Amino acid sequence: MKKLGIIVLLGLVFLCLPLAAQDASVKAMSLGGATGIYVVPTAHTGFSDGFGFNIGYHTNIFKPQGGKTKLNHLLQANFSFLQMLEASAAFDFQPEYAGITHPNDFLTGVKVQLPFAAVPIALGANFMYHNIGQDHYDHWAFRIYGAITYKADIFTWPAETTLVVGHTFSEDSKSDIDFGMGFDLVVLPKYLRQFLHLMIDYSNFSYSSDPWGAGAWYRGVLNAGVRADLSQIPALNKFTFAVDIYVADAFDHKTGGDGRSLGLGVTFGMKF
Repeated sequence: MKKLGIIVLLGLVFLCLPLAAQDASVKAMSLGGATGIYVVPTAHTGFSDGFGFNIGYHTNIFKPQGGKTKLNHLLQANFSFLQMLEASAAFDFQPEYAGITHPNDFLTGVKVQLPFAAVPIALGANFMYHNIGQDHYDHWAFRIYGAITYKADIFTWPAETTLVVGHTFSEDSKSDIDFGMGFDLVVLPKYLRQFLHLMIDYSNFSYSSDPWGAGAWYRGVLNAGVRADLSQIPALNKFTFAVDIYVADAFDHKTGGDGRSLGLGVTFGMKF
């Protein structure tokens, strides 16, 4: 609870920072496929104009004490129309656990950015179907959420903060109020332009209701790492090209697929 209080306090500090004019967002994919940080979706869509699509891959690598390294494979895609609409999908191929030999999940979502807002505001929905084809183990969940993303400088470094509030409904009739916060800071912009981003998000939900390596069931999930925006290279500036290195569920000790893990990912996309 003490750690949670510190995180909330830091979030309130970010809320009080002055607005900045520079856009800090990479607009790459979160683990679930929507444009976002790690598990927290932002209010942005993948592209600010025209039609565009992104494809991506992420993995959460976990090694239990005395056990073999296990990892999942997240294949993602999203499609954006103008600045208003984004549709996303992801397949989550997880390692065997609890007697389930092929615990594969399908995640899909839609995000609508509200027009004429002073700052980006979006409404979204996600449908999650878990353990596809596994009798007695398959189940589903549905999430709705609202997200707001605004710019805030930290000294001379551009940054963005995102707040998400939502609700998750599941097949077993349980439901949860969702809250999340994400932070994106451009590191050394004077020397690196917007190439390197420090990114942190914290939430009481994960990229799905049955995640691997980023579980939120115990004290929530905090993910932190860096994102390299390779589209800052002149030859790649017409594309989305981002690489993620992060620690998932950084506050938890190593207990199964819900514990601390190393995360790696890449997003590539282009505009029509």
